[in-house]
Amino acid sequence: MRMFMFEDLNISDASNETIAELAEVLHPLTSERSEEEREIDRHFEGVLEALESSFTPEQCDLFERYQQQIDAELHVAERRRFVCGFKTAMRLALESIK
Repeated sequence: MRMFMFEDLNISDASNETIAELAEVLHPLTSERSEEEREIDRHFEGVLEALESSFTPEQCDLFERYQQQIDAELHVAERRRFVCGFKTAMRLALESIK
């Protein structure tokens, strides 16, 4: 059996536009927070507010830009993982019907 290599999957936006759009459509249906995530929320409750209240206006602006960067990177990473998972599932489905 051949070893799975993530690098072998072409998951660029150009070749996976439709699959990436499917991820956008499905995201709201699967984005409810899990119990594990809610526990993390409870554990760190108030930390962000306390941090932001200690910032100067300039620090607030920089931190907001930083959060936007992290959000953008997370969005790209989630889409990439979805496309990779979708392609892997389709390959498994095709193999199972051979």
